[in-house]
Amino acid sequence: MHLAPIRQRAWRAGGASVVLAAAVLLAACAGQTGASRHFDVDAFLRASDTALPEVLANPDFLAATKAPANDCAVLLQSVGSGVLQDLPPAGSGRGPAWLLHPAGSPGKVWLVLGKAGGERTCHGPLPADAMKTLADRAAGN
Repeated sequence: MHLAPIRQRAWRAGGASVVLAAAVLLAACAGQTGASRHFDVDAFLRASDTALPEVLANPDFLAATKAPANDCAVLLQSVGSGVLQDLPPAGSGRGPAWLLHPAGSPGKVWLVLGKAGGERTCHGPLPADAMKTLADRAAGN
């Protein structure tokens, strides 16, 4: 009895199931990041029922707008990057938050979120008018 063809078929079947499992895993991961990529940031920020605490805590918004850590560090350490504006406390136990108004870009802002341990994340660029409306509404103006 010759076992080589049986082993080859079993190997192909096993290999196919591994390939299929890997494809399913990649599709699941792509689906998660795809949701973030397709999050409509502008519509979310401009919706009449959106509030600043929701913006600061919405995982889809934060994932869709998050800048890489190195870019955020450079943005925050650059002397001429712009002006930081304190945002009202969110009241959700989150750290402090600021809007960075970049020099030379009046229509755009960056949301800077403080985390435990002093880490900060940057999100943007975001439409300045929409963020101003949310900040004013949160401050009671």
